[in-house]
Amino acid sequence: MSEPPFTRIATKVLVENPWHRYCVDRYVRTDGSEGEYFYVDMPGAVGIIPRFDDGTTLLCRQWRYLLGRHLWEFPIGGMKRGEDPRHAAEHELEEEAGLIASRWTYLGAFAPYKGVSTEHTYYFLAEGLTQVAQRLEPEEDITLHRMSLDDARARLLDQELCDAQSWGGLMLLDRHFARGGR
Repeated sequence: MSEPPFTRIATKVLVENPWHRYCVDRYVRTDGSEGEYFYVDMPGAVGIIPRFDDGTTLLCRQWRYLLGRHLWEFPIGGMKRGEDPRHAAEHELEEEAGLIASRWTYLGAFAPYKGVSTEHTYYFLAEGLTQVAQRLEPEEDITLHRMSLDDARARLLDQELCDAQSWGGLMLLDRHFARGGR
């Protein structure tokens, strides 16, 4: 790995809450001058593609407060600082979708907001599913919809405003299948 082109001088946390920190770094730019970089520092997120024994999957229809609309999504949720991604995925699947999985396959990770946030989204394929009670948080409004993977792909790709984290999950799933995964 090569040397990074920038050197961090200092980090200041401007705002902190349970979900993220808004920070500013002072750093040395490539020309030697100092600059400031504002960003959102997040512990990460997990996304889960549930796959039932018959090959169907499950999408969430979730109200997104900041966007003022419902979006089709796979179960996705934030992580706590230091939390293991697999543990967070198990929790989110049960909470949002009311499902427990006996088999987990790590599909990969991506940076959904590079240049704005430190967040990584870790994606898993969850199989061997058992239905339990959904445990939504007060700020969540989610309905569940079981369908074929083709129908789920169409809903995710055809909505007017698309969820990039679910798109990333689809791409990681496609890569998994292309590499011989089942």
